[in-house]
Amino acid sequence: MQVFRPYIDHQRSARFLDDLRLGKQRVETKQVILAILRKLNVLKDGKIGWLNHPIVVMYFNNGRPYLDDLIRYFYSVVDEWERRGFVNKISLDDVEPLIRNVDYIAGTPVTEVMAREYRRVLLLKDPCYYINKLSADELLELLNTEPVYFKGINAWIKDVYDSYVEFMGMIRKGQVPCRSIFPRR
Repeated sequence: MQVFRPYIDHQRSARFLDDLRLGKQRVETKQVILAILRKLNVLKDGKIGWLNHPIVVMYFNNGRPYLDDLIRYFYSVVDEWERRGFVNKISLDDVEPLIRNVDYIAGTPVTEVMAREYRRVLLLKDPCYYINKLSADELLELLNTEPVYFKGINAWIKDVYDSYVEFMGMIRKGQVPCRSIFPRR
């Protein structure tokens, strides 16, 4: 499960994503919302999956969830999905009455550093697509900074660090390896 936020701005994040990830974001963002509603005991459907996933925990924010941020991101993703010509069949209609009963806070848990790390992860997952989405400055920033690890976002890079260093070295030389270094588990 992942909520890809390569930018704090919801619409910019949605526009940045490739079709595969954009489509999945509709599902995964709703899954995070559902997990938060379960953790708050507002949704009592007996399901317990994802309750302690790092992304759910981050957005749950010790019981003061960033639901507004997730909802706005969800609708930005849906809007972009439809703008690209796809049909959307996922909505929040079934949970909106439950959301109205939740005391949630404004803002986002996503920082500029996290957003940069999401861009790094996306580059590593689909280099041939994302190399063309990054600005020159964004690419330089990724090349000139070490990863800052966030559980649930990019901590997996530690497990493939040697491959990561080799990958970034190739990028520095102007070579774009089109294979992902994301570890299959």
